[in-house]
Amino acid sequence: MINSNSKTLVNKLASAKNINYTPLFLILILTLQIISIIQLMFQGSLLLQELNEPASRFVELANGQTVKTTPIDSRERSTEVIDKFTRTMMEMLFSASNTIIDSQGKTIQELGVEINGQTTSERTAIALLFVEPEILPILLEDIAQVTSPEIFQGKSTRVLKIRYLSKPRKIENQEGQWELEMVANLYSYERQEQKLLASKFNKKIRLRIVDYPTDTFQAFSLNLNQQLLNLMDKEYLKQVFGELSNAGLEISLISPL
Repeated sequence: MINSNSKTLVNKLASAKNINYTPLFLILILTLQIISIIQLMFQGSLLLQELNEPASRFVELANGQTVKTTPIDSRERSTEVIDKFTRTMMEMLFSASNTIIDSQGKTIQELGVEINGQTTSERTAIALLFVEPEILPILLEDIAQVTSPEIFQGKSTRVLKIRYLSKPRKIENQEGQWELEMVANLYSYERQEQKLLASKFNKKIRLRIVDYPTDTFQAFSLNLNQQLLNLMDKEYLKQVFGELSNAGLEISLISPL
């Protein structure tokens, strides 16, 4: 015989079988779907961020070591690129000799090149292709003032020695432009008299990003353009021309410091 307590338990179990669990399942499914959507949105944002970042690549250094690099924005340049470009340009613009040593250690005769009535060295002529056209006339005059005719006769040598070059500083409100300060000495050596003269050569230098080829080509005559391009038949000039053009920079100002 079933007592009253047992009847009550049986009735509860019987009524429990009639409970509708559908709303509970719907809430559970909806919660899981919301969590999945949030996860997908988070993963999607990470994917977009990855796609927008420049692709990494591997480069081999001169010592054979391989390092991972990430290309920078097209309107930016690394400190190392700006520093190397500036040093190379200033030395090419203001150093001159009738003989130079190329990258392979060979001695090569360097000839004079006439540009707008001024005679410069071959290296200077190549460097002028990476100078803003507006400052070319003044720059050519500055170069002419320190260029002795005896240089191309092998009687004199001019060498720029950079003692200090500041880190590039971005010019305010000028995207893709930097300013540097250079402390240097300009040495002139007279072979016959065996005399060495030195003078301070401190300059403020401004650079800007350009797409190669620059407008400087248009500032020169067609005949002079062809003359400069012919210089690149010389391997050492072709090499330095390639390095300068790969930097994507040009000098927009050289003024006293």
